Parts: sequence; structure tokens; C-alpha cells
Amino acid sequence: MPRAVCPRCERPACTCLCTTLPPPVAVSTRLLILQHPVEAGHAKNTTAFLTLGLSPAAQLLRGEVFDAALASPGTALLYPGEGAPLAPTDVDRLILLDGNWRQSRRLLAANPWLAALPRLALPVQPGRYAIRRAHRPGQLSTLEAGLHALALLEGQPERFDPLWAAFDEFVRTGMTNRGKTGLA
Repeated sequence: MPRAVCPRCERPACTCLCTTLPPPVAVSTRLLILQHPVEAGHAKNTTAFLTLGLSPAAQLLRGEVFDAALASPGTALLYPGEGAPLAPTDVDRLILLDGNWRQSRRLLAANPWLAALPRLALPVQPGRYAIRRAHRPGQLSTLEAGLHALALLEGQPERFDPLWAAFDEFVRTGMTNRGKTGLA
């Protein structure tokens, strides 16, 4: 018998995020999250925080190949690598790739139009997501990358504090459920 899943956050009912999420934060930069299908069922996935915490400015699409028409003017890709410096006024929509690093590279390869987009790369910073192991410094969860990028593009990072608090609680709960305590 399959376990019960919350229809809103798509998480197992026992780990539903809906009661811990604050009201959505208003942003002017729209986020488009392209999620690898394998990532969709992972209990540690942070995409629900962005889609629900920034609704209606965040949209999620699942798949491996996406329509190049998604690359409208003012769209940039949030992904490590070389790119021309972007001014915040140049970006009105940011695409994030959601999956592990291998899956994100596959999404990039399967959608060559993504590589042609202006690219926003975040400065290397420590992650807060102690549930998943980063293989290199600066590897962040989708939520962390999205919130840091929005703070960089729009300023006023303190307005994301309620989302960070909900995320930190999610991490604490996850660590407790794994028999650990506190954030690493």
C-alpha cells in the first residue's frame, strides 16, 4: 500500500511542509525550476519550499527535454560556470535545474538552449543543508541557490528569513529522524 502524500507539497504526509511554511514571499524575479524526473520523488528535495514559498513567482516543470521557447528575453540560467556579469535589471526570470549534479548536467546537455542563456553563478558559500552531502564547496540545495540568487538580484535578503527558518526546521527534523541532532 503506498504511503499517504500531501497533495499540496507532494511530501509524505508524515513530513508535510504545509504547516511550517510561511506565507509566500513577494519577489519580482520569476523562477522556473526544471526538475529531473528522478528528483521528483526524493524526500530530501527542497523544490517545494521554493514553489510554495514564492508562489506564484516560482513555477516547476518536470522532465528531461524542455521547449526552447522557455528562453524568453530577460531569462538567465542559475548554474556554476563562466558567464558575463549580469546586472539585476537584466534578469526578470531565472531558470534553476533541480536534481543531483549528474542529473543537472544531463538536463543541460539535453537542452542546448540552456547553455546559450546568460548565466548567473553564485559566489562559493557554505550550505545549510546538512541532510545531503555536498561533494564540493559551494554546492547548494535548490532552495539555498534560489534564495541566494534572489537576494543577489533583488536585495533585501532579510525578507527571506521566514523561508530560511522553515528550511532550518526541516533540516533539524530530518537530522533528528536520522538519529542526529542540530545543524552541521
